[in-house]
Amino acid sequence: MTSSVRHLLIALFFAAASALNAAAQDYSFRVPDLEMHAVIQPDASARLIYDITFENMPGAHPIDIVDIGVPHAGYSLSNVKASAGGRQARDIRHSEFVKPGFEVHLGAGTIGPGQTGTVHVEFVMPDMVYQDTTRKDYASFRITPTWFGSQYVQGTTNIMVAVHLPKGIQREEILHQGLKFSNVAQTDEGFSAVWMMLDQKLTGPHMVAVSFPKRDLARVVYMSRWQLFVRWFSQSPGVRFAAAVLALVLGGIAYFRFTGGTGISLFVVLVVVCAVWFYNQPGAHLFSLPVLGGLVWLNEHFLHKRKSKYLPPIAEVEGGGIKRGLTAPEAAVLLELPIGRVLGLVIFGMLKKGILREVDNDPLIVELHESFVATGEDSDQKDRAKHYRKAARQLGTVVHDYETGFLFLLEKNAGKPVAEIKFTVPIKVLVAGTAAKMKAFDLSDTQDYYRSIVRRAVNQAKNVGDIRQIDKHFEWIMLDKDPGSIFDAWHYSPGWHRPIGHVGDWGGAAAPSLPSTEALAGSTSLGDVGASFAGWTENTMGSFASSLSPGSLKLAETKPGFLDLSGVDRVTGEFFESLAESGGGGGGGGCACAGCACACACAGGGR
Repeated sequence: MTSSVRHLLIALFFAAASALNAAAQDYSFRVPDLEMHAVIQPDASARLIYDITFENMPGAHPIDIVDIGVPHAGYSLSNVKASAGGRQARDIRHSEFVKPGFEVHLGAGTIGPGQTGTVHVEFVMPDMVYQDTTRKDYASFRITPTWFGSQYVQGTTNIMVAVHLPKGIQREEILHQGLKFSNVAQTDEGFSAVWMMLDQKLTGPHMVAVSFPKRDLARVVYMSRWQLFVRWFSQSPGVRFAAAVLALVLGGIAYFRFTGGTGISLFVVLVVVCAVWFYNQPGAHLFSLPVLGGLVWLNEHFLHKRKSKYLPPIAEVEGGGIKRGLTAPEAAVLLELPIGRVLGLVIFGMLKKGILREVDNDPLIVELHESFVATGEDSDQKDRAKHYRKAARQLGTVVHDYETGFLFLLEKNAGKPVAEIKFTVPIKVLVAGTAAKMKAFDLSDTQDYYRSIVRRAVNQAKNVGDIRQIDKHFEWIMLDKDPGSIFDAWHYSPGWHRPIGHVGDWGGAAAPSLPSTEALAGSTSLGDVGASFAGWTENTMGSFASSLSPGSLKLAETKPGFLDLSGVDRVTGEFFESLAESGGGGGGGGCACAGCACACACAGGGR
């Protein structure tokens, strides 16, 4: 190996080592002192002046760029002036690390490892002086000095912030907002509020705020409470994250309940779009929360209404005519009245016919007429149905097919309150049988027909003035939305029903009820109404409803949501499947605008 080659290799080695050493260097410095002056201008702007002393650590990267955070994005690079060590910085750009903020390239004023230097920066920030929200005649100003990333800055800093107020402001008129002044100094230009903060970590905001009379200002920035709240929200990362989680939960509930758990791929797209939108529009994010909450409530409300529907699909024929001859319980099913009321109509109807007897009324306990009760060996429901029909003929009445199932369960559960007996099977038989009878008939015309029967029965009971009309049309009156108005007006109580709390002997079939003297006189006491038959029926049928729900019948075939997006999921899945087969710096800072002030602070966290 020749001497020249050997020297070349040695030179290359040291050059590579130097490059590796330079690459290993990083910014590391102390900031022993930081001074910030804010001069309030009549147009609501503020001229900000920094003097920041840097001590660069030995072996660290030269301090060639300094990031300065600003209160908001309304600044202009054209009015920024900076220097270091008396040498003017000519390269000033928007910061890559601090948003909003700018970066000063020190150039000839670069502070080398082990050296100390002071960086001087001046610039004007518009729209910094706000209307104080606690005093109409006062203005408010809030600011924090910039700060630096914790990975760069070492040790502590002595911070001085001075806010220079308009010349006409008097000492006693100057008010602090939270952090008290260290001093209120007087100069030829007026008073200045000064804060001294010693041995502080310069890795986060150090907010100061002052309020003062606005009489010497040409303008102030006005913000509504909503704008203040949005600004505070936009600069509170923890609160925004919690609100984002809440929006995701509410949106997910509303979306998947509406779509019945389908449309997952579309939901993911919507989440991404909304995340970007909310990030850029904090006000929209806040407004979305009550909207999403309202959508959840509306969705659940209408889903609950759908659950109350229990009538199965009917093979009707439009214009096929009216199906006449339905009983009151069957008509109630056709009109989809609450299940508790349907059960009440069945039980009350059999009480009226004398097939059942009321044993107790609170809670309602009934028993079969003795001729209906099984004798001898136990038999199945089909045999019992034949027996019930035979017994009914002997009593001079009739047992409908759907009633036999109810009688069978009442006989099997003798002495048990009606509300505690599970009538799901006979209710299903009643609902399915009613739907079958509607085959080839017009459903809507038939429903209108039975609504007219109910209206006629109610009108006759109100207008004829004969309580016997109530006995005659009792079951149809029960289909009205407010049968209590009829019953209470006459102090009505059917013959099969005993006064509340009374247990007596078998009364046989119902006899026409007679109005009391008080009722005929037209007076009704609150006590009478509270213990009336109408109140009893409402409470009793309410107890029936608690043991029966439309969902338990599972007759009406309804989708879990209002919109089925499973097709979107399928198309999206096929798209990604085909794709698979084909191959395949520094942190930021902010301000909190809360309390009685509404001005912004600076950002920070750069080099």
